[in-house]
Amino acid sequence: MTVSPTLRRTWLPQHDPQVEHALFLLGYRNLVGTGYGQIGLACLVGLASYPHADRFILACWLCYLVSAGLGYFLLLRLFRSEVLQPSPNLKGVRRWHRFRRTLQLISAVGWGGLGWLMVPGATAHNVIVMATFTGVVGHSAAGNSANDFWGFVMSATTIVLVFVWHIPAVFGADGTTLIIMCVFYVAALTTVLRNTHASLRKSIQLQLDNEAMALSNAEQAARAEKANRDKSEFLAAASHDLRQPVHALLLLIEAYRQQMPAAMNHPLMQHITQAGQSINSLFNSLMELSRLESGSEKPVLVEFDLRQALQDVLEGSQPEARAKGLHLRSFLAPGLEAARVCTDQVLFKRIVGNLLSNALRYTPHGGVLLALRRRHGGADGVWIEVWDTGIGIAQADQSRIFDPYVQMANRERDRSKGLGLGLAIVRHACELLGLTVSVHSVPGRGTRFRLELPGSLMVARTPSQVLPHSAQPKSAGVVQAGVWLRGRRVLLVDDDPLVQLAMQALLVSWQLDVRSFMRGDPSVLELCAPDWVPECVLCDFRLPGTMNGIELLDFLQQKFPTAIGVLITGEMLQTVQQAAEDAGYMLISKPVDAAVLAYTLGALLERRHEERMP
Repeated sequence: MTVSPTLRRTWLPQHDPQVEHALFLLGYRNLVGTGYGQIGLACLVGLASYPHADRFILACWLCYLVSAGLGYFLLLRLFRSEVLQPSPNLKGVRRWHRFRRTLQLISAVGWGGLGWLMVPGATAHNVIVMATFTGVVGHSAAGNSANDFWGFVMSATTIVLVFVWHIPAVFGADGTTLIIMCVFYVAALTTVLRNTHASLRKSIQLQLDNEAMALSNAEQAARAEKANRDKSEFLAAASHDLRQPVHALLLLIEAYRQQMPAAMNHPLMQHITQAGQSINSLFNSLMELSRLESGSEKPVLVEFDLRQALQDVLEGSQPEARAKGLHLRSFLAPGLEAARVCTDQVLFKRIVGNLLSNALRYTPHGGVLLALRRRHGGADGVWIEVWDTGIGIAQADQSRIFDPYVQMANRERDRSKGLGLGLAIVRHACELLGLTVSVHSVPGRGTRFRLELPGSLMVARTPSQVLPHSAQPKSAGVVQAGVWLRGRRVLLVDDDPLVQLAMQALLVSWQLDVRSFMRGDPSVLELCAPDWVPECVLCDFRLPGTMNGIELLDFLQQKFPTAIGVLITGEMLQTVQQAAEDAGYMLISKPVDAAVLAYTLGALLERRHEERMP
């Protein structure tokens, strides 16, 4: 006889190891309840049957069922190790079915023996026995059919066959009707519970598929996150090495301009200069965004004067505003002159600086306002707002402007309009510091960015403690600095030969007296003869030898107290920047613009000259 595939799938489902294991666990958890239930019910039936049933038959029946009930606890112990298996074991599940079904058949014979406890004429007692029969079959259906449908079929069939055997002797002619009712009852249960078992299998399979899908999605998300983090960590960690050639390129261009000023008017040299500046701008933005995304940037919380920090950022943006003919103004709300804040000062200035730069870039005429206000509604904290009269941002685009490389007004990717990374850096830096940034804009009328500093970051201070605004050093561009740079003694320490060559060529073109060294080692003193004492030390951070850049500057400061220490490094970690600030050294990040370097050296050496004057 050939069984159709549909019928075979319905009544003999394929063994799926995971589904079978789940059904095994479901049946295993029911063992304790089944064992206690069988022993307890057998004792109750025995107690009720004691006045009516034959004593010997009752004793044999009771001992048989109690022994079978104890078998469930033995089964519990026997398969305990199987439950602890980390993965489904189809062979162990099949072994479970053999043992469990054998025990079910043994119990079924005992429960079928209920019919031998019935006595002709004892109507009430016989009703109790019949109710027990239907309850046992129903409990077997509810407790066993879900996890082992075929085990139920075998045990239910056995119960009926044994139970109905003695019915004709008790009920006579009415026994036939009772037998038919018992068979119909078991058949109806079997049909209904077959569907229940199939539904349970599908439910378990669906749950397993969902768990597998969730695990797969989680693994893919973890891999994607790890790949993105590895990428960002690689860029952040490699920033020092990548900055070196860019730094050297910019310095060589400026050194060539100093030595061959006429050649710089050639269009090719102008294009080379523009390309170098574009590489520098793109590189700095990419490195900064990568550090923030990778999580390597850790905030260094310090207390600082809020007004002074905003003033520093404002003055740094003035050259760009003047170049575009824009008015760059500031507003300070009354009562906030003494405002101080505790957060990462470097990241905070980057946030405000990027907001100002973005406003200036997209404002063709008019001006930009940097405002410090109190939060409305009596809430603690302050608002830092950047207003512009620029082109504005459409409502539909305002949620996208903080994504990397998104530029609403630069679809042609004109590099002169930026790279689309400034606001992405703002968003990541704000998330790192726990700040909130929002935007409100009307196309054609302008934009307002609002940076919210909660009251938890504010530090109370009286007006008498306000720090005076530090005087800015005199203008000392490349040309103006020449007076103060000529003949001044500078010690250059950098382990990269190309960077050292480019830096030395540029410094010599400014008529500085330069000596170079490549290690963080006390032997650097050999360069400094008794008649040559450095006035300024330009030092890289990563150096071969026993000392890093800050340690070497500390060492040289002890030997030459009047020398000015400047750390020039490609390291962008907050710990390095904070360590340089704590040690009292100015830090210039690579790649450094030649004009910035000349300005800095001129200002520092001029200030030191003024300090020495009586």
